[in-house]
Amino acid sequence: MLLNKLRERWGSKRASKHSFDPEKQIRLFNLLQRLVPILSILLFIVGIGWILALPYEGYNKRTYISENALLPGQVNLDYGYNDIRTAEEYRQKIIDIQDKDSETRARFIHQEFRRVGFVSAVQHFVINGKEPKMGVNAFAINRAPRSDGKEALILSASWKSRTGEYNTNGIASLLSLAKLFKRNVYWSKDVILLVTDDGQAGTQAWLDSYHGIVQNDEFSSVVMPRSGAVQGVVNLDFPGTQDYQSLGIFFEGVNGQLPNLDLINTIVLIATRTSPSIHVTLHDNAHSLFEGFTNYRPYLDSLNNLLQSMKYLVFGHPSSDAGLYLRYKIDAVTIHGIIGTDDLNQIFGLNRIGRLVESTFRSLNNLLEHFHQSFFFYLLPLPNRYVSISQYMPPVILFVCALIFQSLSLYYLGTKKKTYNPENEKKDFIPPAYSLEKRHTLFAFTVLIITHVSGIIIFYVMQPSFGWTYLSQFDEEKTILIQYGISVLTAFMTTIISIGWICYSQSPEHDGTILKSFCLAQGALIIATVSLLNFTLGVATAMLILVPYSLTQPCGDKSRCMTWLQTSVLILLSPVGLASIFCYTSNMSLGEVLRILLSDYHLVRSWFLTFMCTVYWPINMAMIVLVFTKTIS
Repeated sequence: MLLNKLRERWGSKRASKHSFDPEKQIRLFNLLQRLVPILSILLFIVGIGWILALPYEGYNKRTYISENALLPGQVNLDYGYNDIRTAEEYRQKIIDIQDKDSETRARFIHQEFRRVGFVSAVQHFVINGKEPKMGVNAFAINRAPRSDGKEALILSASWKSRTGEYNTNGIASLLSLAKLFKRNVYWSKDVILLVTDDGQAGTQAWLDSYHGIVQNDEFSSVVMPRSGAVQGVVNLDFPGTQDYQSLGIFFEGVNGQLPNLDLINTIVLIATRTSPSIHVTLHDNAHSLFEGFTNYRPYLDSLNNLLQSMKYLVFGHPSSDAGLYLRYKIDAVTIHGIIGTDDLNQIFGLNRIGRLVESTFRSLNNLLEHFHQSFFFYLLPLPNRYVSISQYMPPVILFVCALIFQSLSLYYLGTKKKTYNPENEKKDFIPPAYSLEKRHTLFAFTVLIITHVSGIIIFYVMQPSFGWTYLSQFDEEKTILIQYGISVLTAFMTTIISIGWICYSQSPEHDGTILKSFCLAQGALIIATVSLLNFTLGVATAMLILVPYSLTQPCGDKSRCMTWLQTSVLILLSPVGLASIFCYTSNMSLGEVLRILLSDYHLVRSWFLTFMCTVYWPINMAMIVLVFTKTIS
């Protein structure tokens, strides 16, 4: 009894001190309504500033070798004068046969491998499509005398360089290195020597056969000559027969995948330690675009490298043939010879190419296990500097918080200003918690379901197999454009029907505020999820949608001018508008851009087409529908 009385007394005193003040609560709600959008824009600005600060030298770190067993540049090299003569002889033979058909070229490589004493084979492949692609690969395996064949390295080269020329010096270097590898007995891993036809198609066909993915291939999982698990790959791309000024490194893979940073660091370190050193750059940026900006040139060059790398990663398009290996958890890079005569002291040819590759493979030969010590998630502003995941992920968190704050504010507080009238309040009346108020969520769910079903239909129509089955009477470019036209028409009809339903029914439950809240919440979920798999795609999505979607308002009861202005902006941000902008800025035709996207989806299993059709486009359609709704809450 005494305890109950004490509890009642303490409870009454506490209630009197913290009495509910509805007027203060409403003032707080109105303040949050005004401040949350401003806070979201500020978070976006801080995130953009953070990303722009990453290329600055004070915000990134110098690279280093994490795997101590690699010991880059610590061996005596055997590649000498006789090997250079061998490479020059091979180069002349390659010039004589490189213009012939794929079968002739593959047979020549196959015979050269057999002469050296390798286990060699020729692979005929067909890439399915409206116009099937056929080609012939040649490969050989140098069996390590001191191992059980459970681990392997790959040295590869394609007949065609990324510049469109024949990869003459690249294949000549590969064949001369093959002889060098054969006459030495210090190998602890097998070395696979691969010469592919038709660029990425040939590489993908060989990978599928090697891993037993294609069942109807001429090589079964038993017949195909094979080695063990591949630990690392170096792809040679040295076009023409001339010398080179710089060495470009291409490392981006499919869907934002990257090789272990130790592989890149090993090549860069060996190139800089050779005498004289080889100038190394990222991609093919041999010449600075900012010669006139003396004070800011290092920062601008680093920013340009980051943006070019992010361009490959956003589209999920591999920057070279080596990017295809990353899908199989094989670390791979392409080294590319950049032609130039600006600095004659930097010119290098077959000699330094051979010594660079030999030293790299001698380091990879020291690996005790798969690459794992260094980073798999990073950005490279320069060949010898990196940005780790802990430094570039905070901007994504800021973008997601900006969208989540707005979504919660719209759902719980709405957009209409609340007023307090004490005359209407009953005595001792306490209003229910704002989170218990009924909200019209069925309309928002219905619109999102409709747009996502439309997105799935668009994705089905855009798949290459749809064109092969139902549009076989047209050529390839017309087929792709017809598929694109059907997809645009589907999105247009979905949006028009949804808007017509809203205008015809005039239901009080068609609350645009709740729909916007759901769209922003889904955008935040997508950015947070995608950025873990492909950081640049998440950032690009956030930069496209955060500010426009935040400023978009329901205009069903407002001026038509504002309605059409917002609709125009959202159409510009739709895949149709973005494709038009990209075609204009890159001087590429729409058919060519679509062909690359469909080829990436079919050949290398890129996720970009799936993301745009089933995720990005449905939210964009829902936001366009939102413009024609009314503000209820």
